[in-house]
Amino acid sequence: MKINKIDEKLLDYISQEKTSGEFLAKELGISRTAVWKRINKLKKYGYEIESSKSGYKLLKPDESLLPNNLKKILKTRFIGKEYIYFQEIDSTNNYAKNHPELKHGTVVLAENQIAGKGRKGRKWVSAPQKGLYFSIVLHPQIDVSQILKFSLTFPYAVKLALDKYVKNDIYIKFPNDLYMNNKKFAGILLESEIEGDQLTRVIVGIGINVNNDPEDFEGLEVPATSLKIEEGKTFNRAKTLADILKYVEDIYLQCLEGHMDIISKVNEILLWKGKTVKVKDNNSELTGILIGLDQSAGLRIMTEDGEKVIYSGDLTLRTN
Repeated sequence: MKINKIDEKLLDYISQEKTSGEFLAKELGISRTAVWKRINKLKKYGYEIESSKSGYKLLKPDESLLPNNLKKILKTRFIGKEYIYFQEIDSTNNYAKNHPELKHGTVVLAENQIAGKGRKGRKWVSAPQKGLYFSIVLHPQIDVSQILKFSLTFPYAVKLALDKYVKNDIYIKFPNDLYMNNKKFAGILLESEIEGDQLTRVIVGIGINVNNDPEDFEGLEVPATSLKIEEGKTFNRAKTLADILKYVEDIYLQCLEGHMDIISKVNEILLWKGKTVKVKDNNSELTGILIGLDQSAGLRIMTEDGEKVIYSGDLTLRTN
């Protein structure tokens, strides 16, 4: 069950004023029974619609993530212009990977992911109707050696977008998680396609805990939080999403065109910089003081044996 162009037009009519079924049927080129069925379909999606003998009226401003609403407030040039919405799916990244025909800038979003995933195959909890769980398809055409540096584009863009709404400081945890008050509230997973030495297609999976409640995180090994928990308020997810997509597009283009030093930007907001950390990668473990990033986006760690540069691994704060 998906929202199509006819549904979007119907919503446009009833969002402005109470509109009769007869008028809607005529304007949409469908029967009055078909109008009634579509109204019921929209109600199942969560729209509050008043139905009476005189017609139909959308009861409150649309804050949903449905295509017709997002398109009204989206201010990007190409990201999100192709927008695919699901109420439930296994994983938006999986859908994007299985559909190579998706255009540059396509966004795939789901209200609920039953098999959402993070780095190294870890499960990502996707509480329905509370967070933002989406993937962006991009065709960057950059040298594969730039992939780690390129990956910083996305957490930095999300951080800048959210800074408009929050009072707490947001930090980036290497390589691409977002933290607030030492708790994770967002994660980004990049899956790439490479031809020769070129990065030709990237799927950027972004999961953000927005209006999640504490009970949504019960049983998790790693402390997690949401914007709502930390800020004490509920967020308009549609507006937040539209802003994030705009910032992602702007920062992506600036970095691609060489107009931004993303390394220095992220260095300023790197989580646990100056603190003693541990980095685990497969069977190896390294402990030292986190200095920052080098010019290829590797993590600089000052150990007892001197400075080491790490390009992958799980970073944790040493507590003893």
